[in-house]
Amino acid sequence: MRRVLVICVALIVLPTTYAYADSNPYGISAIDPAGPNDVILTVSSPISTKQYRASELYALAKSTLTINEPFVKKVQSFSVIPLSTLFTKSRITARSSVETKALNDYMYTNVAATFLAAKGYLAVKLNGKPIPYDQGGPIRIIYPNTSMWSKFLDPWNWSLISIVAK
Repeated sequence: MRRVLVICVALIVLPTTYAYADSNPYGISAIDPAGPNDVILTVSSPISTKQYRASELYALAKSTLTINEPFVKKVQSFSVIPLSTLFTKSRITARSSVETKALNDYMYTNVAATFLAAKGYLAVKLNGKPIPYDQGGPIRIIYPNTSMWSKFLDPWNWSLISIVAK
């Protein structure tokens, strides 16, 4: 009696492209935005420390910046505060070393003068609404399309919790 060996081959087709814009580049599941009375940012310098509630930051955001948002690869409009405003309020000098820190402990450090030369902004709303955590909120640092850091993504710190100057 002859035995027949049957080999089954499964063909698995894997996608060849990754739909970056359809995925969540921030790596967070859907979470509601911060409440207006939640403390969402601490800014510290050798001279002062200030904790900002969401409502305080919303009140400081007097302008809108529309950019090509590099993480979701589309044009988006943010209500923003110039970093220069926050630095001045906290007495952060141009020579200070500034460390930005996110909820996931990501940190970026550079000299305050470089943040200012790059025209950095603190984004507090997206399309007029609070930014949900799963979209890089509740606040994030962004740069205009004309900035020297528009394509250098290291300083684009999302889900920001602190700015510390030394």
